[in-house]
Amino acid sequence: MELREYWSIIRRRWWLPVGITVVAILASTVVGLRGAAAYKTDMRLAVSTVPTPDPNSVLYYDPVYYSNLDSEYLADDMSEFMTSREFADEVHRELATGSTPSDVDVATIMSATRTKKTHRFIDITITTATFEEGGQIAGSVSRILADQAHLAQYLQALSAYNTHLSIVTPPVTHRANTIPGLISEIGLRSLIGLLVGIGAAFLIDYLDPSVRTREEAERLLDMPVLGEIPRLGRRGAAA
Repeated sequence: MELREYWSIIRRRWWLPVGITVVAILASTVVGLRGAAAYKTDMRLAVSTVPTPDPNSVLYYDPVYYSNLDSEYLADDMSEFMTSREFADEVHRELATGSTPSDVDVATIMSATRTKKTHRFIDITITTATFEEGGQIAGSVSRILADQAHLAQYLQALSAYNTHLSIVTPPVTHRANTIPGLISEIGLRSLIGLLVGIGAAFLIDYLDPSVRTREEAERLLDMPVLGEIPRLGRRGAAA
């Protein structure tokens, strides 16, 4: 098959590549601008414990070293606890009883909240569909972390080690994708849509038993075509 035959197939079924590409552009734009991961809210939590000297210790005891070590262990526990259902329940209850009640459910809070622990710091990322929703969840998380006596019912070590939780980077909500990133994402998905459309055009043409050209007839019958009846245009048919 020559290249012009491939081109004729695409021209004959042009609506398939064009239609699928347009759908891909619209869908990727909607997902990028208003999808479930359209916005991210970032904040950072510091975990620290107060050094407690042990005057009864016989061996050498460095309270600062063990305080830092306790802080890292607690940061591990906190990073896991903050992605649990128990913490999501706390956020959900706090949002429901706040001054501006929110209808965000527990499953959404759990799927939206991610943590990354670095030594005694916890980076919290909340991925949401709207700017307001990210700010509401992050604000609730901040208020819950400020009530350490309440959190101690889940992690008793918070009170046992005289722990301090502090938000060192306040919540900042921004788009999950930058403008160049959004454009490249839309372009990539549109290219995939175009390739799928071209593939669908070739598949449908392959399954179509119709004979449209003299070349196809000669190839199928293995005989030369002696004459053709030209197709009349609209003007010719009207005359």
